[in-house]
Amino acid sequence: MNTKFSFGKIPPESPLCKRGAWGDLILLLLLISAPAHAITSRVGSEQDLGFGVAMGQPFGVTAKYWLSSTTAVDGFMGYHFNSNFDVHADYLWHTYSSFDVSRGRMPFYAGVGPRINLGNDSHLGARFPIGVSFLFPTDPLEAFVEIAPVLKLITSIGFDMDGQVGIRLYINYLR
Repeated sequence: MNTKFSFGKIPPESPLCKRGAWGDLILLLLLISAPAHAITSRVGSEQDLGFGVAMGQPFGVTAKYWLSSTTAVDGFMGYHFNSNFDVHADYLWHTYSSFDVSRGRMPFYAGVGPRINLGNDSHLGARFPIGVSFLFPTDPLEAFVEIAPVLKLITSIGFDMDGQVGIRLYINYLR
């Protein structure tokens, strides 16, 4: 269809008066003039909540809630390779001065918390995790690696070691 419109001083024969030309021009102007918005993530801010998976000893699901930019609590439920069900929670302190990366942030962390194992080797213990996270610059993700010496306290006294690699997705950035 070749319908023509008249807009003030623009002659009706002009290509700008053809159907769709004005829409294309407006779209082009919007694309040129609109500021570019990159999705930015400030994972590691107060009240951030992430859920994810962790592989290693033990393996399962994990969650982390940031209390401030330097403190957080995390929790975990899963299984050890020796068929024990594991539940633990940790209070974590983060420092951003240990690693300098050009994109994202890489805090070192350490913490303390309880661990309950149920199964062949049921016990209550205290965990002392240390690790490093990578907080992605534009995605609401955290990748982490940690080791955690465990002091077994109740039902059996002894020492154990946890080690995990995992990733969490922060749900408060999914809007």
